[in-house]
Amino acid sequence: MRMLIAAWIAVAIIGVTPAAATAAYPDRPVRIVVVVPPGTAADIMARTIGAKLAERLKQPFVIENRPGASSLIGSDAVAKAPPDGYSLLLFNSAQPGAASLDPKFPLDVERDFAPVGMLGRSPFILAVSSEFAPKTVAEFIALAKAQPGKINYGSGGYGSPSHLGMELLAIRAGIKLTHVPYKGQAAYNPALANNEIQIALGTVPGFLPIVGTGKVRPFAAGGPKAPKEFPGIPTVAASGFPGYDLDIWLSLVTTAGSPPEAIRTLNEALRAILTDPATVAELEKKGFVTDPSTPEDLGAFIKADVRNWKEVVQRANLTETAAK
Repeated sequence: MRMLIAAWIAVAIIGVTPAAATAAYPDRPVRIVVVVPPGTAADIMARTIGAKLAERLKQPFVIENRPGASSLIGSDAVAKAPPDGYSLLLFNSAQPGAASLDPKFPLDVERDFAPVGMLGRSPFILAVSSEFAPKTVAEFIALAKAQPGKINYGSGGYGSPSHLGMELLAIRAGIKLTHVPYKGQAAYNPALANNEIQIALGTVPGFLPIVGTGKVRPFAAGGPKAPKEFPGIPTVAASGFPGYDLDIWLSLVTTAGSPPEAIRTLNEALRAILTDPATVAELEKKGFVTDPSTPEDLGAFIKADVRNWKEVVQRANLTETAAK
């Protein structure tokens, strides 16, 4: 009888163990989808953080660049992925901006994604072609008023922060500019260097390589102070537009409905990485300020940012028809 009972117990254990046990997350490669091309600020951040997550969680974190359609291509891939935490999206100001510009945008950034954690921020600056005559924001505004629509500006695409940020400046200054959209900052930098576009709003990491050629010069800081990489430039706010304050924020989200345990594991790893002094220093050299958060705090921030971009779109009188 004792042997029979022992056999029953063994069968019960064997029967329930595989079903009850779940592999610790992650137990296979994780992808990070980036909605802009390689070489942009978001891509630089994704590759830096991806390498550190791989080191910490002992699984590959593979970067997948999927630009296009105002961030929809990459975002949609993650929104429709299995809700298992193995598809992450490098989420930033571009996605709320695109959704705010187009009321028919098929994704709901609050409904379709689960926040994982904030990564950091990078200040925006205005840069101009070295052939562009104006030396100050005031001179640029004066020229734009004298020649409506004759000054071309580049952006990372319709609804991108670089697009909406320039439109906000244009409407506050009462000027008309011609928008030339590209697939990310890496794509419009050569056009700026060749004076095909005269001015653009972008990130410090994105502009650093092209400024070094001498064909592009930093013009004004979009944030409250000049970045340390370009200490001599004035701010847009101090140049006659108080309250103008733009930077790009970067975060990670995953498919809505993903397991809380996976999100918690990722968030704990991110906060450890982003508070490590060596990582802070490394990212600072690349033009970023780390800004770790909880998933809940990121969710609240995204909700507020969606609201802010909608206000910008309304004030600039932009519609989705312009992007078609």
